[in-house]
Amino acid sequence: MDIFAHGLWSFAIFHKKKYVWLATLFGVLPDLLSFGIIFVINLLNGNLHRGPPALSSLPEWLFSAYNMTHSFVMFIFVFLLVYLITKKWLWALTSWAIHIIIDIPTHSTRFFPTPFLWPLSDYTFNGISWATPWFMLVNYSAILIVFLIIAHNRAKGNKRAITLKKNK
Repeated sequence: MDIFAHGLWSFAIFHKKKYVWLATLFGVLPDLLSFGIIFVINLLNGNLHRGPPALSSLPEWLFSAYNMTHSFVMFIFVFLLVYLITKKWLWALTSWAIHIIIDIPTHSTRFFPTPFLWPLSDYTFNGISWATPWFMLVNYSAILIVFLIIAHNRAKGNKRAITLKKNK
């Protein structure tokens, strides 16, 4: 899925939590640490173009970064390491796992399939590409509906709070 959709879904899932912005960051971080870096490099070099790049034009480190940031094995390792260091569960980190779960069915094997079992296995699932126009329409329509529901519920909650305040 694209980075903007990951951010929006992460925010929607964690919108009631104090750590919503941290969770949103962890929800986009897997893509920022791989494609975000190459985007900035290409931007600085004046080398931006539309559409997916040729795989042969991408540096080897990008594939390694993508494998690490899109692996449940790495997520579990980091999640447990943070716990061992802090003695607290950093629940905002779970949006990283959600990112991986969303990516598994929304990436095809033709272009950056999700290596969710890396480094234990090279298995990937051949899903539908998130860039398929009808899928993008459905995905962003679903995001819009979810955000409308969130806004409606907040407005209803605010109205209820105002009514309770008036009745005191």
